Amino acid sequence: MFAVGRPTGHYGPVTTPAERLTELLSAGEPVLDRVMAVIASIAPDAPTEDDVVGELDQLAEGLEHDAPAGKVMRYAYGQLGFVGNVANYYNPANSLIHRVLRDRRGIPLTLAAVGVELARRSGTELSIVGLPGHVVVGEGGNPTRWFDPFAGGAELDLDDCRRLFARFSPIEQFSPDMLSPIDQRTTTVRMLNNLKVSYRSLGDLSQIAKVLELAVSVPGSPVSERHELASVLAALGRDERAIEQRELLADLDPGRAANHRLAARHHRARRN
Repeated sequence: MFAVGRPTGHYGPVTTPAERLTELLSAGEPVLDRVMAVIASIAPDAPTEDDVVGELDQLAEGLEHDAPAGKVMRYAYGQLGFVGNVANYYNPANSLIHRVLRDRRGIPLTLAAVGVELARRSGTELSIVGLPGHVVVGEGGNPTRWFDPFAGGAELDLDDCRRLFARFSPIEQFSPDMLSPIDQRTTTVRMLNNLKVSYRSLGDLSQIAKVLELAVSVPGSPVSERHELASVLAALGRDERAIEQRELLADLDPGRAANHRLAARHHRARRN
């Protein structure tokens, strides 16, 4: 069982999950397990960062050292029972690692992340491949063989991937370049976007604000994320925080600086 608490780890104390996320993504080493734990910290029942890492460590004990990719797939999506949550795809729990580990249910991205993290612990390199519309797992750092975690870890060749892409992106043109691995930053952004979609479907502005606080902390995040955060904070009546974001935007988005300063004045007037 997980203990509930704020995420902590061996990288040193930080003030907020957003600061911790920035620190992790700037570390230059594999930290996806800890990144997922920080993202999950927005949930009321979130465990500590170390507890999430420890749970993955424990699950990986069932894998032999340098386990072949196919064996990792059978272990994660067969023996351990991690499966796609077809019945409730947009449930936020599918993007929160502690819920995924507890319920053995997820969406392609979180399921892929579990498989990749278990493999890393056994000394096997797998990669997350961000095929548009449907994430898969690649064998090695430059994969020529792939697996679908949402379909029980089924093995895929290039033609299978092309057909999978066509099912989810029928308008776009497939390119083999789409089957290249994505890095931790891109994986993080996709995880946060998935959570935003889930909480939007529930109309949960408070949780959307928490997701956006993390999103703007991702190095290189677009100004549009901070603009959305300012708007959500305003809708929640959190005028002080909205003012902070608008003032930041006045510097980050100089072409619309006057609009941001006007919005900040509006928030100040509403506050008084």
